[in-house]
Amino acid sequence: MRYGEMFANLAALLLLALTVGGIFLLFGEPLWPRRHANMVLVSELDVVTTASTRKICDPAPCLPDTFEADMLPSRPME
Repeated sequence: MRYGEMFANLAALLLLALTVGGIFLLFGEPLWPRRHANMVLVSELDVVTTASTRKICDPAPCLPDTFEADMLPSRPME
């Protein structure tokens, strides 16, 4: 292979790489969509209304059977 052909192939490869890189910079978006995490914050509730009153908690954790949903803030609208 001659030096002229090697230089032409290198120039073509560089031109192709610059074209692909320019397209990515121009449009500026990734190839796959980004994942967004949603987080819900629960405000502090009254300890007396949410505390567990069960004495034995062997198979299940000591969680309350019910709680007051009126004390929770409403879910934010997107």
